[in-house]
Amino acid sequence: MANEIHIDYESGKSLYAVRFNSAGQVALSDGSAFEDWGTNSHDADDYNVNLSEIGSGGSHYVGDFDASSNISAGRYCVVVFLQAGANPADGDDVIGSGEIIWTGTGELTADKMLANKAVQTKSTGAIEYYDDDCQTVILTHTPDDEESTITRTPS
Repeated sequence: MANEIHIDYESGKSLYAVRFNSAGQVALSDGSAFEDWGTNSHDADDYNVNLSEIGSGGSHYVGDFDASSNISAGRYCVVVFLQAGANPADGDDVIGSGEIIWTGTGELTADKMLANKAVQTKSTGAIEYYDDDCQTVILTHTPDDEESTITRTPS
């Protein structure tokens, strides 16, 4: 996938994003590993994902969450910084943040969940949601069948 990271900001600026996992560790730029900020003397320049301004008139920036497909499925925080100098630096200002649910190959969105194929196994109740290719399962959800919440009789 591409261009999962979006932000609107003043045209003509240098912006970059940094990705964090649920443990608060930051991803290296190539997505090869997560680590505590500053490990091995790494800084913002080792963690940045460059954002590109798109469209005429600008003010909308995009970037790839994981162009290398190294980041596994999960929930991630994305923080966007305004680059003050020639390179990303630890003192750059935060201008926005958000969350991405990553399937391992792309972002999981409500549109994808509602528009694509979903199949429920009657014996277990598990619902498998498929990617655009209708072959790759991107999420499996098993509803809780407690008596107080739902009654289901498979046919």
